[in-house]
Amino acid sequence: MDDSALDVAAGMPDAGDTSMMDNMDDLFGDAADGLGMGAGMALPSDPLPAALVFSIADTHRTGCCTKLAWSNTGSIAQISKDGSNITFRTVFRNQTTGVCSLSEPSRCPIEAPEGRQYVHLQSNGPGMDLAAIDDQGCVHLYTVAGAIGRMQIVPSDPAVVNGDRSDLDAVVGMHWLPLYPTEFRTPYITPATKSESIWVTQMRHPGQHSPRVHHPAENRNALLYVTSSCKLVLLYQSESGTWQSVSTELEGWDSIEDLLSHATIGDDGGHLVLVTHDEARRLRLYKITINWNSSQQSSGNMRYTTVAPTLDIGHLTALEHIAPQQAGIATLSYLRIISKSPDFADQGPPTTTTVLAVFTHAPVPTNLSQQNQDAFSVIARWNIECTVPALHDSFTKLKSSGPTPVHAAVTVLRRQSPDMVSNKLVLTVDTQYHNTLLAFGASDGTIEFRDRSSWSIVEGFGDATTASSLPQSGLGYFPSDAIPQVAHSPDGSAMVLTKSDGSLDIKMMTLLGGWQPLDDGISDNSALVETAVVGVARQYAILSTSNTCSDEALALLPPDMAPEMRVLFVKQVIRTMCRYIDVSMHDHQKQQRAVIGEPLLARAMSAQLVLGMKRGTDERTFAGQFAYGFLNLRLVSTALAQSLARESSATASRSDLVPSLVGVIRWGISALLYTIDSIAQLKRTIPPGTSAKQATEKLVAYTGNPAIHLLLCSFPRVLMRMQILSTPTYLKLVQALIPRARSLEESQKLTGILNFALSIPVNFNAFTEFITELDAAVRNAYTEAGVNTERREAIELAMMTEGQIPDELAPALQTLLDTILPKLCDNADMGKLYFWDTQRLGIERAVPADGAKHYDAIRKTPLAKGMKLRVCRRCGAQMEDIPQEQVRQLPAWLHHGQRQCYCLNYWWLE
Repeated sequence: MDDSALDVAAGMPDAGDTSMMDNMDDLFGDAADGLGMGAGMALPSDPLPAALVFSIADTHRTGCCTKLAWSNTGSIAQISKDGSNITFRTVFRNQTTGVCSLSEPSRCPIEAPEGRQYVHLQSNGPGMDLAAIDDQGCVHLYTVAGAIGRMQIVPSDPAVVNGDRSDLDAVVGMHWLPLYPTEFRTPYITPATKSESIWVTQMRHPGQHSPRVHHPAENRNALLYVTSSCKLVLLYQSESGTWQSVSTELEGWDSIEDLLSHATIGDDGGHLVLVTHDEARRLRLYKITINWNSSQQSSGNMRYTTVAPTLDIGHLTALEHIAPQQAGIATLSYLRIISKSPDFADQGPPTTTTVLAVFTHAPVPTNLSQQNQDAFSVIARWNIECTVPALHDSFTKLKSSGPTPVHAAVTVLRRQSPDMVSNKLVLTVDTQYHNTLLAFGASDGTIEFRDRSSWSIVEGFGDATTASSLPQSGLGYFPSDAIPQVAHSPDGSAMVLTKSDGSLDIKMMTLLGGWQPLDDGISDNSALVETAVVGVARQYAILSTSNTCSDEALALLPPDMAPEMRVLFVKQVIRTMCRYIDVSMHDHQKQQRAVIGEPLLARAMSAQLVLGMKRGTDERTFAGQFAYGFLNLRLVSTALAQSLARESSATASRSDLVPSLVGVIRWGISALLYTIDSIAQLKRTIPPGTSAKQATEKLVAYTGNPAIHLLLCSFPRVLMRMQILSTPTYLKLVQALIPRARSLEESQKLTGILNFALSIPVNFNAFTEFITELDAAVRNAYTEAGVNTERREAIELAMMTEGQIPDELAPALQTLLDTILPKLCDNADMGKLYFWDTQRLGIERAVPADGAKHYDAIRKTPLAKGMKLRVCRRCGAQMEDIPQEQVRQLPAWLHHGQRQCYCLNYWWLE
């Protein structure tokens, strides 16, 4: 408050003075805010909630006290207040409103062993495995059991979770090694830049031999942790999957000051480094070498890798009296190694491995000496550098005939200045996207993003030609009241936080300038909205290429977003991720290999599926219907190809395989009949003088029917052909198996699918000729029009996302209606086809109509009332929750379907 405000306050009239009504600005202005306390006196800050103070105190005491965590599968784990259990939640999309919200806790919590309390939890990179630490320093290991809301314990050596322990065994630092090869294939997508009307990105792939340390056996986990008593422990999975351990001592400890409070482990080039912090405020830097002693073994036709690891520790350097450069009252609350960005992901100056320390000060409201103090955090950094010490000048006077003395290279921790100070309490620090971005979660419910190269804050600066990250694209959080615990989604697009009563709430990033385009003649933000849409599309592509949950990124797009912006989003995702989307000019074998080898188009269609909803209803637009048809054709075709391929003939003879595919075959045949009936109805209803192209686009606009586009687009057409070729092979297996059925129920099921196939109103053998002739018609149309590869890609993109019929394919469409379709229908019962029930396909609606049957999304069989179900958190599809003890005995195709929905998202227990 300035002096002029005080003068005004001193001259205020009495309450009875009528002139008071003329001084309302003074009455409610600065003078009232100052409450007459005099110049230079500021009001004290609101006291911090007790829960936040206690949470910060935990971080001062130990580096392992995370009670709330968001894994890369989309599962949100929380340790209860008393530490007795761990519960799980996730984010669900409402299929009618399109709004995402936090689920209720799963019905499968993890209970702590008797007499113990959980104090810390941490997931591995893919998010499928979880380590939970109890108050006795034991590490309990769990893995996802079918659905992300349910974890099952992993077999471990008794020494890992049992034994006599004390406070000296408390875990102060933990690090999961990257899972090979899953975490070594993630590409880097460059920022999107606008060139004319197209947004352009590049996808850079890591080298074949990444220098990161990992378990030498594929898909085997390992983690390192450090105890308060200076012990380093390696936990690793043996060839059988059981967890084993090996340990070593860092250094001896002689007093309480030598005990560790924090530790962090990270990659530095081709090796691991460890930094510890003890009670005497010393930082020590070590090099960790894991000698895996691996060997290749074989048992019958199986080969596997055995390991017998040992640990070597090398002390590199140390620093004394670690503290902030200013504000020495702050105490260490977070310690982390930030590895350098890989060369293929570098966008700025080269980076080096950095030790990052966060110091916080959270004044205690009941402490009189701290009542007028503000809360703050200080971020300090040390680069790990290798240097050769300079020799004293006297050494230059030595005779030139002798060898020149040289010091051995040493490793140093070089402090970076200045420290970064924040008036917020930093609660979490995460690296994102190949360590190119850092996210600092704060106690006011916001995330501060910083660039890894410059350490500067990333903010939206109104550039409508570049989309490099969510914050740069204008997205962020509005601050809220002080909160004790936060955890955010892998990309920071959503945040879950604890409220004052201990319950959880969720916040989503938002476009700070608003999603609705505004053009009032004065300002026009449409370009910034477009940039934001492209930024979210890039983020979705990043998450999809790294097999990380992407629902939260999708949830950033508002349900009422303009249709053209939805199309832009999906198109940009496809352009960013997919190498190609047109295979029409290849031969059939090459087409099939290309379609099977391009899984990322399905992830783009998964986004189109949920964005393709009519607002406020559960009905799908053309985009949604096309994506639904594409994804289910992919499920059916790959299940049949995987099960019935020649090299899988031994598997095909399994008695349980053929019955498991009954629903899939029924769905696939019904989808073919739906397609033919849709085309036949179009042909019957084309008005005179209207071209086939115009009639098709009109049909799409009114009904959203995707049948013709599923045939004209090369990827779904190939999937349809794969299904057509596999079905006769399956039916022959059915005929051979019926006499050998294991039960009456199985015999009835197989007989039923055989009768169903024989009863269809179209000769099934005609489908092969139908799809082959259509493929040739499309190829001829492209050849006649002289269409190049780039134009074909654009045509396919427009057909998939907008339902357009390009002029180049109008001849193919005309051939389909005038020649190919009539030939198929010559020997078909068109009346029976017209009344054929295809409602079970579920193409038009995301939620079945009242009274309609619900079907298993994977097996395509009816769901019985009272059946235990899993539900997809993205598209709402359901499937039977098969008990875990039965999963291993399932056929391979169905075993894979237990992991993810047809839209490639994780299951959640309903």
